[in-house]
Amino acid sequence: MDRVCIFIDGSNFYHALKDAGLSVSVDLGKLGTKLTGSDRRHLHTYYYNTPLIRPRRDDPQYDAKDQRCRSQQRFFNALRFIPNLTFKPGRFQRLPNGGQVEKGVDVMLAIDMLTLAFKDRYDVAILISSDADYKHAIEVVKFETGKMVELHQVEGSKAYDLVTAASVYKPITADIINDCLRPQSRR
Repeated sequence: MDRVCIFIDGSNFYHALKDAGLSVSVDLGKLGTKLTGSDRRHLHTYYYNTPLIRPRRDDPQYDAKDQRCRSQQRFFNALRFIPNLTFKPGRFQRLPNGGQVEKGVDVMLAIDMLTLAFKDRYDVAILISSDADYKHAIEVVKFETGKMVELHQVEGSKAYDLVTAASVYKPITADIINDCLRPQSRR
């Protein structure tokens, strides 16, 4: 029975869901079980995301930004109760123009996927992302360790470079998302 580890680029997944008009209230435990299937053993899910920077009180959009921060923090806190899931936070860096950029998530995910493959901690890696930056990590895992890398992307958000690098491509359809919604989010 194949051992499966799942690697989720949280921000990328969130934005792909929003762009597709799907609910972002996904139960990651249910999703992991669904993507793994009954013929394989789900060992662990690694979820990578960056906590939003709290807005300044003088920000004209303070209320909306503060609400997003609080909502995200509630989601991150709930992740602690999902069995076999580890949340790995990145960080935001403020830019001189007032914007911000996410730092550390892509590198952390790629290193974990590679390290665990070389330590023989899984047979199949499931990557949930559309970020082409993972192409080289996928290729190294496949060709240097012989492990399979399945790419699961929200339907409609294909990254051609990743699709061609992965061992298998599987779209995450609206039906899959609807089957994996948190109870309070069902439509």
